[in-house]
Amino acid sequence: MVYASIVIYKNSFDDLRATLISLFEAKVIAKVILIDNDESNWARNFIHEKIIYINSGKNLGFGAGHNIAIRGYGNECDFFLICNPDIRFDQREFEKLIMFAESRSEGLFLPKIVYENGENQYGARLLPTPFNLFIRRFSRGYAEKLDREYLLKDFSLSKPIFAPYLHGCFMLFRSEALITLGGFDERFFMYMEDVDISRRCADNFGNIYYPFAQVVHAHEQGSYKNPILLKAHLKSAWQYFWKWGWCYDSGRRRMNSRCFEQLK
Repeated sequence: MVYASIVIYKNSFDDLRATLISLFEAKVIAKVILIDNDESNWARNFIHEKIIYINSGKNLGFGAGHNIAIRGYGNECDFFLICNPDIRFDQREFEKLIMFAESRSEGLFLPKIVYENGENQYGARLLPTPFNLFIRRFSRGYAEKLDREYLLKDFSLSKPIFAPYLHGCFMLFRSEALITLGGFDERFFMYMEDVDISRRCADNFGNIYYPFAQVVHAHEQGSYKNPILLKAHLKSAWQYFWKWGWCYDSGRRRMNSRCFEQLK
């Protein structure tokens, strides 16, 4: 059994229509928990047998919002899906992911993530260095070189692999692992919380990227366009590296090396 949670903030019903349809059509998903970080009348009044609506009372941020759902319902299901409000998928693709996850013991699984046009978003990644997150924001030419390695672009990824960072738009956790991890680190208001929880799960339970199932993510990269979101992204990156290490991060080196070794 799978429960899914979505955190919304000033999202319209049209923003979520495709995502909700996908989640409702997936037979294995029993409940969809909507965490409302604002006051969305449509969400409060939306009725569906799978929907659980929770108003958080204020804008808690991405991770803290999902934590409400995890603490409240994580122990009622076998798998817990962290889902963005801009996702759509065919239920047969999700069933493939679930069947694979049920055959494994790792704690976190991610399918192939693509744009609307089918272009790969490279959801399986290394743990970032400060250069990956700061330099790539301000030097496009150099960023492309960094991304070849960081996003594993030079590898075909034609089989399931261990990756220390799995993109946060569609994270399928084994519920027991997610609860043991304590959910997201709420010090990250938005951005970097997925990197943080990915590396903690990778280190304690293992992460697997599964390329034989895919979902569509209408990713807008808001921090590249909005100066307020850019500031929030940089702040979270600063917090992340103070937590795990800037130039010296033995865990990053160890897990990134493990990822590279299997790709040789």
